[in-house]
Amino acid sequence: MTKARMEQFIKEILDSHNAYRKRHQAPALRLSQDLTESAQSWAEHIAGNDKLEHDTQCQKDKIGENVAMKYSSVHSDFPGNLFTDYWYREIEDYNFEGNVEDQIQCGHFTQVVWKASEEVGFGRAVSKSGRVYVVSRYRPAGNYMGEFGKNVLPPADGKIVLPETEQGKTAPMPGAKLEAVIGPNDPADQLVGTRMSTKTSGNKKTVMHTETYRTPEGNTYTKERETTSTVQDE
Repeated sequence: MTKARMEQFIKEILDSHNAYRKRHQAPALRLSQDLTESAQSWAEHIAGNDKLEHDTQCQKDKIGENVAMKYSSVHSDFPGNLFTDYWYREIEDYNFEGNVEDQIQCGHFTQVVWKASEEVGFGRAVSKSGRVYVVSRYRPAGNYMGEFGKNVLPPADGKIVLPETEQGKTAPMPGAKLEAVIGPNDPADQLVGTRMSTKTSGNKKTVMHTETYRTPEGNTYTKERETTSTVQDE
């Protein structure tokens, strides 16, 4: 990736972060040079190992961190906002009511919109197998127990809007537990992404399940299942 394209990638991922933060009544993040350098260093490290993992030093330094991996046999030039979208989609599982302090399973989403975070840095690296690894680091860190209520605010308009996925395909969420509805072609294939969309027309409700699997050889494929039911008026 050229320097100019990397700068564009960082602009895309930063702008998408701040667009989501604006929706959630949080101030914009500033790009930090030292966080960007450390994020880039870790991205190169995990790409070298071809393994998605967090840097334990971040917790010691009170730095927040999101990591993601994306693979395609066609290309590796994914836009920066695609990775922000992956993390943000965890909002589907976030409950803004009730016990908001016990939702660390949505930690990627909550770190993106964490109100008290002020600075951010991004890194990107590609492994020998073609997997793209992206690291995002935040200061001050988010996701502190007892502070979710005041730092993860609902959208100002009260509407939860999920991001569109690339070409309408799945948006795997790193670290999330994925459960299959359709199932793989072979038991050895790994489920790496799921998506469910619902459309209602009149009294007909159509649900589309989409699942992406990776074979042991590293190839990916997508399976879809559509079901239609009748919606009864109350």
